Amino acid sequence: MTRESPILRSRLPALALGVAGALLAASLAAADKLDDVKARGHLLVGVSATSPPFSYRDGENGIVGYDIDLAERVAKRLGVNVEKIVIINAERIPFLQRDKVDLVAMGMTRAENRKRDIGFSLAYLDSPHKVLVRKDSGIGAVKDMAGRKLALVKSASVDAELKAAVPTLQIVFFDDYGACFTALRDKQVDGFLADEVLLLSFAQKGGAPQDFTLIADYDLPRTAGFGIKKGEAPFTEFVDETLLGLEASGEAAKLFAKWFGPLPRTFKFHRD
Repeated sequence: MTRESPILRSRLPALALGVAGALLAASLAAADKLDDVKARGHLLVGVSATSPPFSYRDGENGIVGYDIDLAERVAKRLGVNVEKIVIINAERIPFLQRDKVDLVAMGMTRAENRKRDIGFSLAYLDSPHKVLVRKDSGIGAVKDMAGRKLALVKSASVDAELKAAVPTLQIVFFDDYGACFTALRDKQVDGFLADEVLLLSFAQKGGAPQDFTLIADYDLPRTAGFGIKKGEAPFTEFVDETLLGLEASGEAAKLFAKWFGPLPRTFKFHRD
């Protein structure tokens, strides 16, 4: 019969307590994002300088936009200030994972593949991807884009169905949405792929909305929300409750009108 060493037997309770303590500490560390932000005194928000009207640099006004206003409401409810950290799309997930930012506020698509790496707030924008074209282009359906040029912002992608339907489609990447629309307006490209509300906003603000139209047979569902570090359930719930409060008070609709007016708001903030 194997005998247990008295020394080992005496150490087992201490080892068990040590392991339990480490697990408890890790659990608490993963769940105290709210306390960390409050103690720090500011909310670290990852923003873009080139994605109007979501998040962009506006001269002396600094970084502004629809997403920024919403992030500032989260900070206000927390009782802290906002520290904006300009990042590029490729940095969004790594910055969240390394706690370099608490939120990513950049009109980020809540894609299923991204949910493996990070969490998301509830959707604060529900607007499908569509293709904007000039009315004088002769393009009325997806098939008409064969051999044509499609403007796309860098880091975005064309979905598999569109690629399969139009294998000869030529993709032209631009640094930001404004450059995509300018290229379409100036006939350097034949179409511009982005959120419907974004496309219509650019057409309206361009001064000649009557010159543009959406391809009728292309519609890819898309929602956007705040990117949040995976596993931060209390913090995510706080953010979601803040957004739901903005909906209930009517402020969510006002912020949409501020950045996307006069386009109609066809959605409301709600739990998934």
